[in-house]
Amino acid sequence: MWPYAPKFAAALLLIAAILAPTLNPLLPLFLDPFHGLAGSGRIDLPSGALRTPAGESRIEWDSANVPTIRGESEEAVAYALGYLSASLRLFQADLQRRLPQGRLAELVGDIALESDRLMRTLGMHLSIQRSWERLKASQEGQRAARLIELYVQGFNDYLSRLSPRDLPPEYRLLGLRPEPWRPEDVMATQKLFTIMLALDNDDLILNELVRRWGVRVIVDLDMIERKRATPQASCAFATPWSSAARTVEGSYGNVSSADVLRYFRESMILWRELYPYLGSNSWAVRGEHTKSGVPIVANDPHLALTAPSLWFVVRLQAPGLSVAGVTVPGAPSIVIGMNRDIAWSFTSLVGDFVDFYYYVWRGDEYFYLDDWRRAERREEVIRVWDPRGRSYREVRLTVLETIHGPVLERGAERFAVAFTGREPSLEVLFLWELSRAKNVTEALRAQRHFVAPVQNFLVADRYGNIAYSPTGAYPLRRNVPVIREGELFVVNNGLLPFNGSRAEGEWVGYIDYSQLPVLLNPPLPFVVTANTKPWDGKCGAHTGWHWADRFRQDRITELLRGAVERGKVGVEEVMRIQVDVSKDLSLSRYVSILLRLRPDAELLSWLEAGARTEPELYEPAIALSWMALFHQALWDRLGSPGPVSFLRMEYAEELLELYLAGDERAYRYLPRGEAERMAEETLVRAREIVSKHFQGRAGKYGEFLYFDPRHPVLRAFDLPRAQAGGGFYSVSPAFPSEVSERGAPVRGGASVRLIADLAEGKLYVALPGGSHGNPHSPLYSDHYKRFWSRGLYHVLSIS
Repeated sequence: MWPYAPKFAAALLLIAAILAPTLNPLLPLFLDPFHGLAGSGRIDLPSGALRTPAGESRIEWDSANVPTIRGESEEAVAYALGYLSASLRLFQADLQRRLPQGRLAELVGDIALESDRLMRTLGMHLSIQRSWERLKASQEGQRAARLIELYVQGFNDYLSRLSPRDLPPEYRLLGLRPEPWRPEDVMATQKLFTIMLALDNDDLILNELVRRWGVRVIVDLDMIERKRATPQASCAFATPWSSAARTVEGSYGNVSSADVLRYFRESMILWRELYPYLGSNSWAVRGEHTKSGVPIVANDPHLALTAPSLWFVVRLQAPGLSVAGVTVPGAPSIVIGMNRDIAWSFTSLVGDFVDFYYYVWRGDEYFYLDDWRRAERREEVIRVWDPRGRSYREVRLTVLETIHGPVLERGAERFAVAFTGREPSLEVLFLWELSRAKNVTEALRAQRHFVAPVQNFLVADRYGNIAYSPTGAYPLRRNVPVIREGELFVVNNGLLPFNGSRAEGEWVGYIDYSQLPVLLNPPLPFVVTANTKPWDGKCGAHTGWHWADRFRQDRITELLRGAVERGKVGVEEVMRIQVDVSKDLSLSRYVSILLRLRPDAELLSWLEAGARTEPELYEPAIALSWMALFHQALWDRLGSPGPVSFLRMEYAEELLELYLAGDERAYRYLPRGEAERMAEETLVRAREIVSKHFQGRAGKYGEFLYFDPRHPVLRAFDLPRAQAGGGFYSVSPAFPSEVSERGAPVRGGASVRLIADLAEGKLYVALPGGSHGNPHSPLYSDHYKRFWSRGLYHVLSIS
């Protein structure tokens, strides 16, 4: 080594430090020894005895750096959990409380301004305040409110002990200190999931498709009946329910929503980057079919792969409480997990819980039924932080509200929004009761507190009972219009925007939870939920329409059925299924259709050999690229009014099968020869992409498709890449954010893997990150490297 290399490097760093601020004005923030990134921040772990206002608690760490909190009371545990959450995930918790309240621009500046506008327009901060007031006022919620107050006190007591040098590096970069927490911030964290999983603009996207192609597009692509979908449950085994909605004649307004749709998409960019919804898996195997004779429950919610990971693992113990699982910073309880008696899981229902209303306007007055009404006005002030100037500016926002909800405005377009997430709700009380439930019956009873986001709730107890209940608030709509086009007609039960001036589709409350269908101990060896159609008949007519495709549901069912047929199922078999990437049924199905449009010998051989998608193979890289490029081209052909994810593969499958059958309906969208041309062009492009990525060599699929977890602020804090396999709809999914010469980076997938063995009282968990949120901590990525990326699990004992 050159002997003067260290001095030379130091001189270069000094020159860079002097000159670079003129090139990059943010660099001084990095070099500032008190507020910049010169230090690592506090990375030590709270451990040992912790005195709380409610008695003593202890924080202990196991060999895999998973904490356990033991307390003299549940109140002492709540205080310690707040203290621990602040020490591990301070900046992440700040992001997650600010996003739903429309206050993120106060922390990160202009990048969050559009998101804040949307949240303030919807009035989510008002809903959060009302939720806290409702909890305090309810007799059932008194103790939960006290636990939240102690959680917040523990959080703030940790904050009060931090010097500027102790702060996580993100705060020093931004030049800010975290504000003290309030109980409302805990309620905001629960609303984060509501917005993440239930707020969508599907109605507006479909509206633009219908404006271009007519109502017939809904029928031609089978968007309502979803004949190809695999239902998760059968109405034959469910308690029936009846709806109070009535049907009336109506018409399609053909009103433009393009500008408001664009506004909505721009406002949600930050949300979709940080918290994209991608799907989830859960299943429960009946005790009669397990080696232990007691049910096994598995769950892997598919969300963003972020750095740090969305969840952290913790075990909580106090007199009358023993629970383990995952939670998020800002939540005072376990979200998914198990106690001594039950284990529970969630997957998103992907229903329809947002409606849009258009009107005849006259200034700020709107016509409603037979009269003009003046829209209510609400003034909002958004503070925006400038990290370079170290100062705030104020942005003022005027919000109009109609009888149906707040109004989104862009250009000449105005749409009022009804959203279940705006309701004050007590999901925090649901989770609190769930952690203490002794059996399936008590777990189902807790769902009376659940409003949104509606979930496929799957729960089992150690006595052998299993229940599936799509939990949450389903709107009751009146004056639902029938839209006719020639001989076709479509009932607009929330598919498309309503004519608010005619009082169409008005919400008149919600279906009572006692009327919702429940699957209790069905005569089946297992129950699977994977975001597809919830029920197979009329008992599920209230659940929506835009569910996920069937392919994960089918693959999990196929693997579980095989395991049951071979004998009793154990935890090891469930693990193998949960991490399976050997096949993506959507990829094999899609490519089989494409090969009928444009034959290819190499891909045909791959398909006939089983269409395997393991990381060691080469052909899946071409197959995945071809499918992704063709799907995008098809969406562009249809008009692409929103993200390509709106175009379910089953919609494309329906259209392409019509085309291949020579059905005239398909030629409205794809003239004769167009699909063949698209297949040819996208296959050529797919091969070019893969060849350039591998630089002409025969590389491996896992090098092309790779996990790429990202930090929300700095790329330097991203987690290392890891090879992937499978695809969009493999059991262990890999959702590429793009397909290009750079490969197919995956930034969404299993945000945690959980398997609960009720017989042994053990929870098997794999986290794509670690316990700590500070990038300088060795606990930042240890579970990602040690367990998750290798398909392994850490074991927690509930006893």
